[in-house]
Amino acid sequence: MADQLPKELELRKEENDRAYKLAKASREELQAIQHTDETTANHEERLLQAQQIYDEHEQFRRRTSSRLQTIKNNIQDCQEAIDFWEKLADGGWGHLLEDAERVRSGGASSYAEAKRHTTDKEGES
Repeated sequence: MADQLPKELELRKEENDRAYKLAKASREELQAIQHTDETTANHEERLLQAQQIYDEHEQFRRRTSSRLQTIKNNIQDCQEAIDFWEKLADGGWGHLLEDAERVRSGGASSYAEAKRHTTDKEGES
């Protein structure tokens, strides 16, 4: 999935650009109709139709914007995961091996530590 994110990002950008242009054009058309002094039934029908088209295009724009943001978030999440694992691969395993080092040097295991912690809390009550 991660290898397809850049291609998906480009598709979503194109879709978002197209949706933005549609919404902008329909908003301008609606405003043009609203600013005329006509009061005929035909004008009202055109106004209603323009409003419906604008609403549809604006809804499409919001959906595409949301999808684009989701892809951007997915890419960022993948990059953070890559950075995390690269750090571990470069020798940052210390925090994962603390328990093993403690047991190797004769200390209590994490299970024993948790049990002792629970016993201490019960003793305080």
